[in-house]
Amino acid sequence: MKYRFLAILLASLGLSASAMANGSLNIGASYDGWSTNYVAPSMDNGYEVFTPVGFSFDLDPQISVYAQSEFATANYVGPTGAVGSVTNMTYNLTNISDTVAGGKISFKTFGLKSVFEAAINIPTGDTSWETKAQISEPPIQFVDDRYSGRGLGLSGFYGLSLPDGRGEYTVGGGYLYAGAFNPNYGLSTNTKLGDAVFGALNRVTPMSNDENEIIRVSVYQSFPTYENGVNVYQLGTNFNASYNWSNPKALSFEIGGQVYLPSSYNGTTEAYNSNGPRVYGVATYAFDDFTLSGRLKYIFQNDYPTNQSLAQANDGGGGFQAGIEPGYRFRMDETSFLKVSASFDEIYANNYAYTTSGGLTGLNFLFWAIHTEYQWKL
Repeated sequence: MKYRFLAILLASLGLSASAMANGSLNIGASYDGWSTNYVAPSMDNGYEVFTPVGFSFDLDPQISVYAQSEFATANYVGPTGAVGSVTNMTYNLTNISDTVAGGKISFKTFGLKSVFEAAINIPTGDTSWETKAQISEPPIQFVDDRYSGRGLGLSGFYGLSLPDGRGEYTVGGGYLYAGAFNPNYGLSTNTKLGDAVFGALNRVTPMSNDENEIIRVSVYQSFPTYENGVNVYQLGTNFNASYNWSNPKALSFEIGGQVYLPSSYNGTTEAYNSNGPRVYGVATYAFDDFTLSGRLKYIFQNDYPTNQSLAQANDGGGGFQAGIEPGYRFRMDETSFLKVSASFDEIYANNYAYTTSGGLTGLNFLFWAIHTEYQWKL
């Protein structure tokens, strides 16, 4: 839920007027599938089918509202979770996900363009699924969770634009109340995920021919996760930076990186950093309505020596991802279009699985997806 909120809220940091003056209605369908080379002790594989629905609408030029949810069916197959297990388990999902709804207000702060956005995560999803999904899903360091089923969550964001020559700086910050994780399911304890505060600074410089240069830096500070009121885990502060060149008619690309400080367990900072640094690159070339994208991501091995416990060595053990995604936009009429895309990624996760003898081994995932989206301008 945190990253779903962030993707929505940080998009507000571009404070220019929306291209859709009155709003839009979106409906789509997507299929995700994956398999692995994890044949000993068992095979990890699965698929998901989503039907997302969302809308955004401008109540007036300064106020807009939005909402989004999706219906999902899924099938996950994986080991029972016990070290050295040779028994498979299968879980099935047929449910809508959590619903995110929010609004954005644009205004002036001492004559400067500003925006405030608030969002709520409404717990309409299956609260058991994210716990079940851990038996099989690809590593979330490479592929974000596609389904959300958690407790009530709230977030708020404020952004401010500072003109600078032909470009502008945009600065913003916000707070996220994460709510409970899988409330009343599968856990003997009452788990409350850590809240978070985040800040971001962008530098946007318009160029000729609708091109833009965008430099982004951000910081994300998590607060402790509690079980029955006891501090059990706190993710380390992470810092992010990226450089983006946007050209809607030719080549666009982005390169960036992320660094974590050590996390803490039971109130004590870990001796070694369990989350290694990560770097990524994405490039897209547009041939009118056809686009072709490629992506690379590399996560460095964490700091834990090999003589540490398997659980610690397995936490953020690094790896890489490489993927390709072609897409096409069909212009239906002046107010609607259909977007279709397909993607294929190979993922290698270091020290991600247990062998039958209880040791750790690397794991290859093949992840493929087909997405369609129909959008109407309102």
